[in-house]
Amino acid sequence: MVSMKSELHDRLWNAFQRWHALREAGATKRDLKLRGIREFQDPHRITRPLIFSGNTLRTYEKVLRDFVAFAQREHGATRLEDIGKKAFRAFMDRGIAQGLAVETLNLRRSALAKFGSAVTRQTDSFAALSEKYGWKIRQLAKLGRLPGPTRATPGRQILERAIAILRDWDARHFARTGERRAYHLAARIQMETACRSISVTTRLTGECLREGNTLVATAKGGKELRFTLSADLHRTLRLWFAHYPGPLAGQPGYRSAYARAVEAAGGRVRGTHGARRRSIRDFYASRYRQAVGSGVAPDDAAHEAAGEALERLGHSRNRRDHRAAYLGR
Repeated sequence: MVSMKSELHDRLWNAFQRWHALREAGATKRDLKLRGIREFQDPHRITRPLIFSGNTLRTYEKVLRDFVAFAQREHGATRLEDIGKKAFRAFMDRGIAQGLAVETLNLRRSALAKFGSAVTRQTDSFAALSEKYGWKIRQLAKLGRLPGPTRATPGRQILERAIAILRDWDARHFARTGERRAYHLAARIQMETACRSISVTTRLTGECLREGNTLVATAKGGKELRFTLSADLHRTLRLWFAHYPGPLAGQPGYRSAYARAVEAAGGRVRGTHGARRRSIRDFYASRYRQAVGSGVAPDDAAHEAAGEALERLGHSRNRRDHRAAYLGR
């Protein structure tokens, strides 16, 4: 079993490295999708065997280690190549029977599709099964037979208290250990930009700060997003990086401290993605009020504000699924 898990890790890592080699050669995800359309009439044909970020690699590997253990235990698999569609269906059906949340089931099917494309070269069959279970999950969710994602959004007052708590904890950490810590700054950046936690921690350095209170953040897939920070936060970050170069913070430590701070502040939404949703909803409301105040019709103002919000998140402005997930509309 150890050898199967080790081999799984190696093959997933190779999929991650293949993307890095393509990117260093000048390729982009868009280029690969256009090539897939031209050569196979399928935009995802070339990208399916690739893994585009370290976060995705870690998340998928965790799911697939459980899948490999399940296939060995329930189906007697001794090699990764022994794991086929039967194990895929059984693993998904068991999750559905257990009443796993829609978000968890969708993560499973996405990871299994990547297993077929990047690990065992069963690209077409596993991709087709993933689409089939996506439809099945949507139907069960509509019938109320599966719990949907909560996507709860914390209140701004809760998060402001949590940031104050993190600031106090960071100061106490320095007094106790002599080591500086910037978890409260990472939380402030999330609140002002709606960035993911990785973009405000391990990917954030002094080089990300530009003139005009601008911050250039590295988002999912290496995409660069530009934000205008408050003058106070931008100045504070410049001073921080002048004394402490390198990444602003470690992501795991920040996420753990953030969760504890929200709980201490009386909140229940402990994940850092809650700050992302709070920030983008506030941004949407601000843009909507500005548009309506300038004479734009309410429906048009809502459409335009939603598009701006999605682009701020790093998504296409016409993605209805993300609009529903983040804005509830």
